[in-house]
Amino acid sequence: MKNTRERLLADLGADRPFLCSLATVGEDGSPRVRFVRAKLDHYVILRVPTFLETRKVVDIRGEPRVHVTCGATDSSRPGTYYQIDGSAEISTEPSEREAAWTPRLSKWFSDSDDPNYVVVKVTPTQIVALPIGRAGEASIWRASGDPGI
Repeated sequence: MKNTRERLLADLGADRPFLCSLATVGEDGSPRVRFVRAKLDHYVILRVPTFLETRKVVDIRGEPRVHVTCGATDSSRPGTYYQIDGSAEISTEPSEREAAWTPRLSKWFSDSDDPNYVVVKVTPTQIVALPIGRAGEASIWRASGDPGI
């Protein structure tokens, strides 16, 4: 049986962009949620490309704890959705920018070196897999402190 991390990778795939919701905490302590496109790597690190001057960047610089929801979206069909708690950082490192880059981003940025382009890098601290449209219990994975998860 696959563990929670393996299920997440199997469902969403590594290095394939997918739609998800990203929740941050604002300067006033209120939650903010927005749809974003993210990519997972084989270590289940999420990367979200964004503009340097966005509210999510400001929020994360003030409070790095974030929450991501992704996976199955049709409650009438079997599938799994995931609740991911994590710690986020804003990166301008060339390797991070390249890892998050997709050709679709050229609509907004000149290339992966564009000074307005940054990456929100989310390292999960907990992943909860919740089955929908079928019987089953949630499974939970928690970080052990290993940065490579």
